[in-house]
Amino acid sequence: AAIWLAELGLPLQFENVVRSHIEFFRAKTRVEALKVQLQASDTQTQMRMRMLAVCAGAEGGLDMVVEALLGELASGKDDALRLIERSGLTDFLWGQINAAYGYSSDEPDFEDFAIALFRSAYARALGEEGSLNAEALLVFRRWKNGRRSADAFETLSARYQDLLKVAEDLSTRDFRSLMSIDHFEDIDRQIIREIVRAMAAQSVSAPEVLHWVRERRQSHWYPVYEDIYQAIGYATEFQQALAEVNLTMTSPSEGVQRYVSSWYRLDQHYRKFIYHMQKSGQASLLADLYASVENRYTNSFVLALNDAWQDQIAGLDEWKIPGFASQTDFYRDQAAEYRRKDQKVAVIISDAFRFEVGEECLRRIRALDRFDAELKPMISAVPSYTQLGMAALLPHGTLALAEDGSGDVVSDGANTKGLAAREKILAAGREGDSAKALKAEEVMNMRADDGKALFRDHHILYVYHNRIDAIGDKLQTEEQLPEAAEDTIEDLTKLVRKLTSANFSNILITADHGFLYQHRALDESDFA
Repeated sequence: AAIWLAELGLPLQFENVVRSHIEFFRAKTRVEALKVQLQASDTQTQMRMRMLAVCAGAEGGLDMVVEALLGELASGKDDALRLIERSGLTDFLWGQINAAYGYSSDEPDFEDFAIALFRSAYARALGEEGSLNAEALLVFRRWKNGRRSADAFETLSARYQDLLKVAEDLSTRDFRSLMSIDHFEDIDRQIIREIVRAMAAQSVSAPEVLHWVRERRQSHWYPVYEDIYQAIGYATEFQQALAEVNLTMTSPSEGVQRYVSSWYRLDQHYRKFIYHMQKSGQASLLADLYASVENRYTNSFVLALNDAWQDQIAGLDEWKIPGFASQTDFYRDQAAEYRRKDQKVAVIISDAFRFEVGEECLRRIRALDRFDAELKPMISAVPSYTQLGMAALLPHGTLALAEDGSGDVVSDGANTKGLAAREKILAAGREGDSAKALKAEEVMNMRADDGKALFRDHHILYVYHNRIDAIGDKLQTEEQLPEAAEDTIEDLTKLVRKLTSANFSNILITADHGFLYQHRALDESDFA
């Protein structure tokens, strides 16, 4: 004992501590670890606390020892507790836990303490009394929110929520009282169920729901349920926008203007709702909300807007909407405008890239460093389908259907199908221009030098991208359309960066046509 005291630099009055816990000092590694932590002003109690920390592999006071032991409990081990017992520190440990946190038991057990910690923290978070004191709640919060202890917390939380019958307790409470609590995963599931039920019954306001969704971002379980909360948020914004919308118009021009200024958000919120609902993989939790959103989107928005729009265009003598660019004039009025200024231009044509997806893409591009962009509506050619839309974007005098019945479109007698044909027509658009037509994948796979050579050697570039139409136009994959829209935005953002790195500074993104989408399968009555 004297040798160990000398090694630790402690006076003789600490001899009884050494002799009381002789097993602790039999390992040189523990003595060395204790030596690092000891301070000259330490009392015998503080020395024993540091010995506890060494046994638990912790650095700090009792709170850190408790956190380390909770981690060991979660992993199914008891090495530290057995070492504490061999070292004669068990009674000291429980005395400290009793004094600090109010835990008392005739036969103290660490798992019993852990259960009491969860139970008391939950009760105190609800404003009720717990068997442990407020200091225990502070330790619990710090441990729960710690990055290193996240896995241990999740393991013990899952283990104890059934034992403590949390789900039964939650069913008796107003979900509003749970918004700041995240001790158990069942809390998030109960909140989601109650919000969905309240939204379907229209018994809560949109600002309330959006506030709750923002508040739950602080929940430990938010990453697990992020897509569900996102879906709830978009459903709320959709319902709020629908409640405020007036789907009337006095002219086709007014209809287009109102759509591109506000109505498009209804399509966007609906698409985002479906996307996050699918991504969550837990559509059953959102079943009632989905039914409500789907019915309102189909009947109160799509059908109502279609009827109002049809009334306006029925009186048109030609397919022109005053005040808005026409797809058939795209090359002359937009792409060729840069060539008249002797500037090079790249055009990205994304199949079925409708306006509301373009608006989200605009925000994504603007968020890039040193990038700016603007969005303008353009009226597509009719009938609105791929072959005609792609042909309308090329330089042309007249467009017509091929006489062979193939559905191909000819421009001034030349077939417009395929990259080679489009590149030839594009090169003839302006004398002296060197033109190139490529698939988006070819551009993305180019090396940096090849991209710069592409810019150097060509005046006008048409890049064809196809993800939305490739997915949405097939019965087997049409349900994946919301995901395809998200991927398209990511693709186009990367494509813009790729083209700018190749020195293109004038980039136009457009589409051959848009799309209509509803997640519910069409009924026979929808075809009437």
